[in-house]
Amino acid sequence: MPSLIRLPILATTVFLMTCLPAAADSDDARRYFGQVEGRVVTTDDLPLLGAEVGLDPLVTKTVSTDSEGRFTLRAVPEGSYRVIAAAPGFVPGEVSIELSRESPPAELLIRLRAAEVTLDSIDVVGSYSIGRDAPARSSALTAEDLRELPHFGDDIVRAVTVLPGVTSNDASAEFNVRGSLTREVRYEIDGLEIFEPYHLKDYQGIFSIIDPEMLGGVDLFTGGFPVEYGDRSAGVLDLETFSPDGRAHEVGVSLLNAWGSTSGRWEGGSYFASARRGWLDLVLEIVGDEEEENEIRRGNGPTYWDVLSKVSFDLGPNQDLTVQALLSSDSNDEFEREREDGGFEEESTDSSYGNDYLWTRHTAFLGQTGLVESMLSIGRVDRDRRTTEDSPTRNFEIRDVRTMDVLQGRQDLSWQLGDEHLVKSGWEARRYEAEYDYFNELALIDVVASAFGVQPITRFTGSFESDHLGLYLADRWEITPRFVIEAGARWDRHSLTDEDHVSPRINGLLDFGSGWRGRFAWGHFHQSQRPNELQVEDGETIFHGAERAEHRILGLERTFSARAASWEVRIEAYQRLIEDVRPRFENVFQTFVLNPETANDRILIAPDAAEARGAELFLNRRGGGTFDWWINYAWSEATDSLDGREVLRATDQTHAMNLGVSWRPSPRWSFNAVWIYHTGWPTTPVSATLASGMDGEPIAVPVIGELRSDRLDDYHRLDVRASRRFALKHSVLELFIDVQNLYNRRNDAGFEVDGGNFRVDDQGRAVYQPTPEEWLGLLPSFGISWTF
Repeated sequence: MPSLIRLPILATTVFLMTCLPAAADSDDARRYFGQVEGRVVTTDDLPLLGAEVGLDPLVTKTVSTDSEGRFTLRAVPEGSYRVIAAAPGFVPGEVSIELSRESPPAELLIRLRAAEVTLDSIDVVGSYSIGRDAPARSSALTAEDLRELPHFGDDIVRAVTVLPGVTSNDASAEFNVRGSLTREVRYEIDGLEIFEPYHLKDYQGIFSIIDPEMLGGVDLFTGGFPVEYGDRSAGVLDLETFSPDGRAHEVGVSLLNAWGSTSGRWEGGSYFASARRGWLDLVLEIVGDEEEENEIRRGNGPTYWDVLSKVSFDLGPNQDLTVQALLSSDSNDEFEREREDGGFEEESTDSSYGNDYLWTRHTAFLGQTGLVESMLSIGRVDRDRRTTEDSPTRNFEIRDVRTMDVLQGRQDLSWQLGDEHLVKSGWEARRYEAEYDYFNELALIDVVASAFGVQPITRFTGSFESDHLGLYLADRWEITPRFVIEAGARWDRHSLTDEDHVSPRINGLLDFGSGWRGRFAWGHFHQSQRPNELQVEDGETIFHGAERAEHRILGLERTFSARAASWEVRIEAYQRLIEDVRPRFENVFQTFVLNPETANDRILIAPDAAEARGAELFLNRRGGGTFDWWINYAWSEATDSLDGREVLRATDQTHAMNLGVSWRPSPRWSFNAVWIYHTGWPTTPVSATLASGMDGEPIAVPVIGELRSDRLDDYHRLDVRASRRFALKHSVLELFIDVQNLYNRRNDAGFEVDGGNFRVDDQGRAVYQPTPEEWLGLLPSFGISWTF
């Protein structure tokens, strides 16, 4: 990955952002461009601050109204449009216009009607919602904000990591929620849970398999999520695809991938389809380092692709049916031979991964007060990883073949009982079939490996079948017009470990008036070990019982208007207590390892219990002008109880802060920046001491300190993104440049520690000199898309 950091790429990017706009502007000059002005008000003619206004077809960025409800859409080419306005708590409104040189439109007036606040529309739980407009919604970013955030590879999951309570590293799209492990977060898309949703798993999942262009809304639950989500104990990322309201097509290319999509409607339904192909293999070949003497490289390198499609059928006024597919594939074929320590080191990888799902959903209204949603799906997750290394200090051969087939069914029913109660109930059932064929022949010549007791050989073959049945029931009760609670429980049964458990939960929303709202949540959340989660690479052959987490959450938030801007603030404190913690294997010194089970710092962590606690602040300012910003801060602590001592988890960060700014000087241009900071992650101190070798001579040997009793240096970086849109006759062209770590901060990623780091100096003292590892430095990328 560091080979991508090249000045030629940055120079090419600057050329694209400067020369191409100039060429396009010359074409623009021959056409007429006008502007659309107007006001957005309520049905009582009160101005709406912060309403989002845009055009269909979309040829400019959306803009926000000011304190008088005014908006201006500039540089709009002549043509026919719908001007659409939307605001939280209101029904979207629109007007149609014709724009031409001869007849510029008069000032528009768009009246929005307040949405009926029903129990099912109130956000009782308090997720971080993105691209959703609902009464009493939580503080969040808009879908436009998320798309414009700097994020490597245009990956939607990487963009989510700027929200409070979320941690991740530079190399991977995987993330942790409030001190959790990545396995403790549930991923859903349109009601379907997906497993291992990442590309390039050899590199710890660089990108997610979800195309961001197809998303219509995102909910991130960082705790206290409702009873319909089961079998995960920390958080939920719930993704929803968009519903086309017209015909549109898009193609695009960037430094890392190419994509295309199409969507449309017909009288009886709608459709969309998208496809992406990553070409990291081609980029690495183009910008890779020159081969040095006695070095040989060959192979196709890492490649990936994914396809997402959805077809919806209107079956009448009260029901519809959708059929969806999500397919993804990865492969990595590489061979490298180079001289090292007086000998040769050879590494080879030949791996492939698949992640495929097909599912259908049926939605039907039952009279005026009931809604039932049914889903049935089949899916497969597979891997075939084969890798070898032959070097003076380490030799191994790995064959890792696994498959998991999943049949899922689910049904959710909600029923409005009068004005005060909304009852929710449902069930989900899964059938898992998993197979393993794993072999690892490992030989290490390393004093650190000896200190940790690394096992030399692991073999495992086996197959497992498991059934999971979950039932839930909840009541959302409007105790008063200002106080709503949702109380319920779920029951889950897992045949693999022959256990069942009950998870009670309660969430509450209290409206204090003047924009102030209070929230609270408490509940139990159980998480089983699924058939595909056995760490056979570390010698694990027995499945463990379910973990149980207890969530306790208190929050306060407010939305208000001040100084011609809309403001949202959210403060939340939480505690998560975990019992029956599942043992796991981790690497002590290195955060990013290509083959973790072969590293010399691999250890077993078997906590008696665990705890995560913290407090978070989120502040968002949106105005009617060109400049918006948001900031969040989190104080947190995540620990495992090991042998009577509280040990920090690997991603614990006492202080974390993210600051984002957005400047839109015109509808054509958009500039965005995010500054990310957190306390350095925990590490384990190492020193050296003298010992006698086999020949009686003194040698330096490692002394491993208390686990994670030290920290790396603090982490920070600045990411920026600039985009430019060009309105063509019947289409839109957009270019962007994205630079990660603009000031090239060399952030610590960990240490590689082996026998070569220990020596006896000239004075006969034992000396330890670690080999530091760093996260990515300056990393530019660029892309262009055409929507027509």
